[in-house]
Amino acid sequence: MVKALHYIYVIGLIGILSDCSLVHTSTSGNASGASAVFPACGIDLPSAHFTFYLPPVALAEVEAPASPLFDITENFCAFDMNHVCVSDPKLFKNDKTMLIDLTRIQKENYSFPLPGAKMISSYAGRRKNHSGTDLKTFANDTIRAAFDGIVRMAKPYYAYGNVIVVRHFNGLETVYSHNSRHLIKQGEYVKAGTPIALVGRTGRATTEHLHFEVRVNGQHFNPELLFDMDTHELQSKCLVCTQGKNRITISSMDPVSTLPILLNASN
Repeated sequence: MVKALHYIYVIGLIGILSDCSLVHTSTSGNASGASAVFPACGIDLPSAHFTFYLPPVALAEVEAPASPLFDITENFCAFDMNHVCVSDPKLFKNDKTMLIDLTRIQKENYSFPLPGAKMISSYAGRRKNHSGTDLKTFANDTIRAAFDGIVRMAKPYYAYGNVIVVRHFNGLETVYSHNSRHLIKQGEYVKAGTPIALVGRTGRATTEHLHFEVRVNGQHFNPELLFDMDTHELQSKCLVCTQGKNRITISSMDPVSTLPILLNASN
């Protein structure tokens, strides 16, 4: 940030001198420079020669803002470890609206849960009550954690079969089910891209695939608001999660459109 401000200051000073009809010449070498000489303008000014040297630093070197993190519950009770749908008392504790800016999550901080997979069943879909998306590659393919987080649940659970739930520091939870084998245990911390399970058909499944869910405070929503299922990249959007009386509303917006929400929250 200091380097960027240095650039702005020097460039602004050069612009001011330019308005006074200065003569500029470029210098050669690794550092960029500009020379200026005052003309005769009826004012007694000393004859001076100014040279400005700009350091060879690209603005791209300025660090991008880190992805937003939230205070989440990391110590789980028996209910937390034995049920998929669980709320976190720390979320929405002080504010009814939570923003998850996906554009601020760096490439190394996320992973598509099943690289190379094709979506074979969408959210809601023909069954209307499908709580996630079904992704397919081949039996015993490696399933990976979508983001950094802590494993809240890893066990067999009714129609889900062998299921893993990871609570993430960005406020989300992700669910991975029908697994043939688990590679991690409840309570373990994982990084984005960590192998956590193998693709299977346990529970209520007719073929080997990954049933993938995304949840906020226990409520599932369309994973396609999070990932582009064709490119496997994060959507360039901001998720706006609003706690209502009986449910949470999740909408996808351009980050710039969330500015009024941030201003209202600060008032």
